[in-house]
Amino acid sequence: MGVPFLDPRPMNAEEFFAFTAARPDDEKWELIEGEPVLNASPSFLHQIIATNLIVLLAQLARETDAKWVAVPGIGVRLSAINVPVPDVLIRPNDRLAGVECNDMIVAFEVLSPSTANKDLRWKRKAYAALPSLFQYVVVAQDAVEVVSYDRKAGFAERRFETADAQLDLPIIGTRLSLRDIYRDTGLL
Repeated sequence: MGVPFLDPRPMNAEEFFAFTAARPDDEKWELIEGEPVLNASPSFLHQIIATNLIVLLAQLARETDAKWVAVPGIGVRLSAINVPVPDVLIRPNDRLAGVECNDMIVAFEVLSPSTANKDLRWKRKAYAALPSLFQYVVVAQDAVEVVSYDRKAGFAERRFETADAQLDLPIIGTRLSLRDIYRDTGLL
């Protein structure tokens, strides 16, 4: 059998999308520094929190006839070799066709044990390089704790740690209650 030859060059975005198109829909892949990375299946709490965010933001968008939309699972092309997939993102509501964008304005990641280091370090830096991004929000799934990094503040960290705290999202003109973000998680 021998040792197979591995292509030493990084995978590019086009190769990545061709690769993921042939994968099952329930797999969540990201392209990080030219390497395709398969993420573990999200936990129940992770999914509840992500669903809460989508529902809250979708309701707000409908009520305000927003020019933006909140969606899960869309790749964000940061470069030819980087296509991370935030848990939830906000982007212009222009009926995007396809599986990627490069114009998100807010990114949300729900921390998982397997991705926490990447989410807090690599993604924070990588997303900050995207000119359209105004805010990166990291949500813990094992405690009521949200950390926000805002472009206007030089991506300095702001923490929200009580159920009564309000996460402000100034680029879309709203605040989200942590009580609502963590609804039905058993953490309140």
